[in-house]
Amino acid sequence: MTGATEAGDAPTVVTVYPMTGRQLFFRVPHALCEECDLTVRLVQRVAADLPHVEVRIKPWFNHLFDALRRGGWHPPVVTVNGRIATQGVVPDEERLRRALARPAEGAVAVADDA
Repeated sequence: MTGATEAGDAPTVVTVYPMTGRQLFFRVPHALCEECDLTVRLVQRVAADLPHVEVRIKPWFNHLFDALRRGGWHPPVVTVNGRIATQGVVPDEERLRRALARPAEGAVAVADDA
């Protein structure tokens, strides 16, 4: 986790809801959802390059109602500042970088077709 760029600036929070790993009282094998592991690694790698980004990994089953409330029906779900960015697929790295590089604009451009 990284801090804000300046005092008073809130970090951009990227939350990933994967389906694999420890879920409630059981373990979901990583072979079941390769996209989940790839998404977590991609988001962590991109966030490591940006000082104002904080990454949170929340197991999908454990946080089911939070994910569904945000529109995340199909893991892996990625949200940026609480708004759905992608779900069900590994996000495009360049689009994710662009979306995280512009935190002040408030728009999540990861899912756009542009």
